[in-house]
Amino acid sequence: MKSLTIDLPPELLELLGSEEEAKREATLALVFDLVRRGRLSRSKAADLLGISLLDLPSVLAQYRIPWFDYSPEDLQHDLQTLRTQDSSRA
Repeated sequence: MKSLTIDLPPELLELLGSEEEAKREATLALVFDLVRRGRLSRSKAADLLGISLLDLPSVLAQYRIPWFDYSPEDLQHDLQTLRTQDSSRA
């Protein structure tokens, strides 16, 4: 994994509570912005965030990102991901 340094005003760091929380929030914001703009599929977002695609809708809802507002290609990719995850649990 590559690393990136971002300078934050002290007020933001204080608001977020810790550097670890700032890192987590920045990662979520970047991933979800790419999803919102159609540059990243939902299944890839779940993968990058280390969560199940089945858990992603509730996380997206917290950020007011609709689950079903994406392309047919993304739908097919996500359905395949869900099938793969389901078969690996059996």
